[in-house]
Amino acid sequence: MAQDSVGFSSDYQFWMQKLSLWDQASTLETQKDTCLHLPRFQEFLRQMYEVLKEMDSNMIIERFPTIGQLLAKTCWNPFILAFDESQKILLWCLCCLINKEPQNSEELKLNSWTRGVVTVS
Repeated sequence: MAQDSVGFSSDYQFWMQKLSLWDQASTLETQKDTCLHLPRFQEFLRQMYEVLKEMDSNMIIERFPTIGQLLAKTCWNPFILAFDESQKILLWCLCCLINKEPQNSEELKLNSWTRGVVTVS
């Protein structure tokens, strides 16, 4: 499990970098790179959902403080969203961020942001 966690963490960093690159350029080369990596990214999203669904939203934010950035970048990438499977897994991940009983303004803010993204998606 610890080794899986390390692997997931390095994958997480890899995909954060990829999403940032894809977000900054809308060239044909970027589009091809997105499509080339999409099956691996979908698998990463599935793995991420498996990790997230076992945690409450506070633990998620503590362990993955940039999860909102990663999911937001994914939400705004039309090449990723073009596939129903990507959309479905992304929504599952976003739903894991919703705190059913928010205790403070940060949790309320996260709930509001997440609901806004889910509504737009």
